[in-house]
Amino acid sequence: MEKKSIVVVLGLIENKKGEVLVSLRNDPRFPEAHLKWDFVGGKNEMGESLEETLRRETREESGLEIEIKEFLPKSICKNWELPGYFQHTLIFCYTCKAISGELKTQDPKIKELRWMKKEDVLKLDLLFSAREYLEMDI
Repeated sequence: MEKKSIVVVLGLIENKKGEVLVSLRNDPRFPEAHLKWDFVGGKNEMGESLEETLRRETREESGLEIEIKEFLPKSICKNWELPGYFQHTLIFCYTCKAISGELKTQDPKIKELRWMKKEDVLKLDLLFSAREYLEMDI
C-alpha cells in the first residue's frame, strides 16, 4: 500500500467579539472527519511556510484575511488508512485574528462556516485536533 505524509496547518481564528470560526467538513472519502467540525486550514504546499499556507487556506475556505498571532506549541499526528494508500498527517495550529473580508466559502469540502463562543464550540462534534488546540487556548 502506498504511503503519503502531509503537513496541515490550522487557524484558531477569532473575530472582534472573541468568537471562534469553525467549519463543518464535507469529505466523504475521510469517514472519520466527514461532517465533523474543525478549524479552517489545510495542506502545506511545496515552497510555502506554515504561515503562508494558513493565509492561503483561510482565504480559500472562508474569504477572510487574518493576522497570525501565536504558534500553539504542540504538533498532533494522525494516521489515516484510506482507499489505496496510508496517510500520515502532521498538524500544527496558530491563533489568529480575522482582520478583513466577508465570511463565505466556495470550497466543496466545507459544508458550513460559523462564528461561535469557545465554550459552545466544545459542545460540537469536533475533530480530535480542533478539540486539543481549543482546549490549549482556553
